[in-house]
Amino acid sequence: MKNSSASDKVDMTCPVCVLGESSFFAKIDGYDYMQCSTCGSLHIDRPILDEIDAGKSPRLYDEAYWREELRSAADRSGGESLVRSGEAIFYARRPVRRFLDIGTGPGYLLDQLAKQFPRHADMFHGVELFPPGEHSQHPNYHVGEISDLQDLFDAGVCIEVVEHLTPRMLNGLARGLAKVSAPGALWLFNTGMPDLVLNQDPGYLDPLHRGHIVSYGLKGLVHIFEPHGFRISAVPGKNYAFVAEFQPTDDAPDFEYRIYHPLPENKALLDESGLMYQAAAESARASFFYEQYLARTRWALELQRERESMFKQWFRKLPPSAQAAARRLRHSWQALQTDRKRPAPNGKH
Repeated sequence: MKNSSASDKVDMTCPVCVLGESSFFAKIDGYDYMQCSTCGSLHIDRPILDEIDAGKSPRLYDEAYWREELRSAADRSGGESLVRSGEAIFYARRPVRRFLDIGTGPGYLLDQLAKQFPRHADMFHGVELFPPGEHSQHPNYHVGEISDLQDLFDAGVCIEVVEHLTPRMLNGLARGLAKVSAPGALWLFNTGMPDLVLNQDPGYLDPLHRGHIVSYGLKGLVHIFEPHGFRISAVPGKNYAFVAEFQPTDDAPDFEYRIYHPLPENKALLDESGLMYQAAAESARASFFYEQYLARTRWALELQRERESMFKQWFRKLPPSAQAAARRLRHSWQALQTDRKRPAPNGKH
C-alpha cells in the first residue's frame, strides 16, 4: 500500500461528514492523516480508506494482533469497560433487560458482566466479527455481524472499536445497530475523539500497531448515525466517549438529571453489584462536574479577553497626558500586587 507525500496532498471532500474539506494533518508510520475543517474528524488518507474497504488493511486482525490486544482487553474488562457499561445502564431511559457488548473481542467484558450480575447473566450478550482463537464460553457470545442477532436490545457499549472502522464500515454498524435497537435504546461508545488526540494523546492514531485509522468528530458521527434513527450526544467531560440513542422520546439528553435520577429498574440492577454502581455513578458525576469546570473556565477567560479589549479601546481614546498617567497608575498597582505576594520577613504577616 503506497501513500503519497504530504507535499502532494490537496484538500479533499471529508469521507466522514461529506460536507467539509479535509487537509493534511500528519504523517504517521508512513501514512498521511487528514483533518476535516467542518466535522473535525481525523482520518487516514482517503485512498487508504478505500483500500481498507476493499479488504487491504495496514493492520491485519490476525492471531498476532490478538496476542497484543488480549492483555489490554483483559485490563479494560475489569476496569474502564465495566465502568462504561455501568454508565450506559445509568444513562438509559428505558429499563435495561438485554445488554450488548459490540466488538466484544475475546469476550472478557461479557464474562465480567456475568460475574458482576450472576442473577442476570443471561441478559448480557457480546458480538464479534473476527474472534480470537480462544474466547469466552458464555452462551451469549455471538460470532458474526450485529444484524445477525435476534430480538432487540435496550443498551450496550462499544469499547475501542470505532477507531478501527472506515466511515463506510461505521455506517454499516449503525445500520445493523438500528435493526436490533429497541426504541430509546442507549449505546455508549468509548473511542478517542479529536479533542483527545489533539490535546492529550497524539499517539492515539496508529495504523500499524493498534490499527487506529479514524478519530471521529461529533458532527461526523451525527452525519453517519442520524439517518438510521439515532441521536448522537457528547458525554460531558469525556473526550473519549459519545452516546447514540435510538428513536429517543425526549428533546435532548439532560445528563445531570440522568445521573441523579436513573430509572428505578436500572438503579436496582446496578445495586446488585454495589461496587459497579458506585464506580459508574462517581465516573458520571466526576466527568459532568469536570465539564462544568471547563465551561466556567472558558467563560472567565472570555470575560477577561473582553475586559482587556474594552480597556485598550478606552485607552486609545485618551489624550497623551492621560495615557501616561494611566500607565503610571497601572504600574503602581502591579507593583503593589507583587509586594503583597512576597512572604513577610521572619514569618510575620
